[in-house]
Amino acid sequence: MINPTTNSNLQKKNNSAKCPDCDFELDVPCDIEKGEILSCPGCGLELEVKKISDGGGCVDLQELTIEGEDWGE
Repeated sequence: MINPTTNSNLQKKNNSAKCPDCDFELDVPCDIEKGEILSCPGCGLELEVKKISDGGGCVDLQELTIEGEDWGE
């Protein structure tokens, strides 16, 4: 059995972030990594994790933009 007082991963709280479109307060998992994609439950916007603060607790999100292929047109 794992003792939660010795396992620091179990003590970490979720990060917080706001949707840049609707200002919905998102709970972002503490193990999220830069580049991961989230969906805002408030407006459904697809968001990409751009930056995670050094101490955790705050995540910068940006609207996901999918670039189309350039066929030389």
